[in-house]
Amino acid sequence: MTPVAVPARGPESEPAHEHLVGGIPLASLVRDYHRPMVNFARTMVNSPTVAEEAVQEAWVEVLKSPCSFEGRSSVSTWLFGIVKNTASRHRRRESRIREHEVLARSDDAGADPLSGRMHPAGHPEAGHWSTPPSGRFLPEDHMVARELNEYIRAALDALPPRQRQLVILRDLVGTSAEEAAEVLKLSAEAQRALLYRARGNLRNQLERRF
Repeated sequence: MTPVAVPARGPESEPAHEHLVGGIPLASLVRDYHRPMVNFARTMVNSPTVAEEAVQEAWVEVLKSPCSFEGRSSVSTWLFGIVKNTASRHRRRESRIREHEVLARSDDAGADPLSGRMHPAGHPEAGHWSTPPSGRFLPEDHMVARELNEYIRAALDALPPRQRQLVILRDLVGTSAEEAAEVLKLSAEAQRALLYRARGNLRNQLERRF
């Protein structure tokens, strides 16, 4: 159950009374973004309960000040920026602060997770897989699809926090590279490098589970 109560619009309600953010009904935003926001907050705090609290606090902020959205970014980028702030406050309350720069350095360190898996520079098919992804990733029925979703969830949870945040924003929520970089305070180059590493590690995690 979503922890934010959005007033229902009855037949007699006027459109002006509907809670809108950037012209989008708040109820629609809660429906579409609540779970991704919780997943994002979970990368910054140490329990699902605290993540839910951080997102609930974010929705309260949105409900109190919907006009604070100025349209300089997409609504989703604005929402995830609020969640990032509320989750940070909860993390400070838990006295478990980990600086983003340290996380980014630890994420970027180490060997290339796709080393030997892609054609090198100079090859006619440089940048493409030298070893194609396994056909086992193609679900043939609902049971296999459910099992695959569980594998993906577990593989995503195994990623370092910053990599997981970026995959959630880019591949689950569908934000642009520029928007994701804005939320995570990354340069364009750092965003590309981190996403490459995150997707490579996610693939390796999945292949180990099959």
